Amino acid sequence: MRLHTAQAWIVVCVALFMTVFADWISGPRVSLTIGYLFVDVLAAWTLRERAGIAIVVLSIALGSAVNGFGTVPAADQSGLSTTVAIWNTTTRAASAMMIVVMVATLRHTIDGELWRASTDYLTRSLNGGAFRSRLERVAQIGRRRGSTLLLLYMDLDGFKAVNDRHGHAAGDMVLRRFADEARARMRPDDLFARLGGDEFCAFLAIERGVAPEQVAESLHARLSEALRSTGHAVTCSMGAVVIDPAVAHDTERMIALADEAMLEVKRNGKNAIRIAFDAPDLVRRAA
Repeated sequence: MRLHTAQAWIVVCVALFMTVFADWISGPRVSLTIGYLFVDVLAAWTLRERAGIAIVVLSIALGSAVNGFGTVPAADQSGLSTTVAIWNTTTRAASAMMIVVMVATLRHTIDGELWRASTDYLTRSLNGGAFRSRLERVAQIGRRRGSTLLLLYMDLDGFKAVNDRHGHAAGDMVLRRFADEARARMRPDDLFARLGGDEFCAFLAIERGVAPEQVAESLHARLSEALRSTGHAVTCSMGAVVIDPAVAHDTERMIALADEAMLEVKRNGKNAIRIAFDAPDLVRRAA
């Protein structure tokens, strides 16, 4: 589970406090270097490099204030010169910082690979695989909040003609403009993905008291306006499915139902929206 920044800071600070307290209780002859190093690595992993280095400096300062972090705990401290104590503290700090940099770099690399594996590079939206893998998470959010789920399937009308007449650069611009507008209308827990070509999907948990039909119609209007702003004759056909979260388990059926509603729009003039309610026979044109 990924922690939010505030949550990560709380966890790191609690871990550091517990380590300092244990260091104070155990005294200078028991080394808690591993405890401080754990806190440093935790900070680097959850909060990245700068925060990790800051925690290293803070750990050194607190450890020194408690019982002399630069000393060798098992040695006779009365014979340890100030120069050696400073050297020990400096080398431990440098070692911890190198580990922090390596951990933060590893985390950055992993995050980059995960992003590339789940994101459509052109539109910066989720790809189809990532979208399907996260549907259940949004459904769980809907069940927990008592929300209604809304699945949208979108296809751009006239997109192929843009590529044919104006080139792929113009087509890419249309796709990016459409995706940017859609993502701007999404909340943090909503999903938006490019399934391929000029087909997109979105999955939203709609709060109580808000009509899902109105959300779908409003989004269709905003996206249509964004497409008009490109200067190309491209419109949006949208299929929407209003789903009870209690029965939202068959994700492929939900996507297929939204796709069917979208195809109904395509067969009847395009540039419109159809809304379905849990079953293929309950498809109607939105007002």
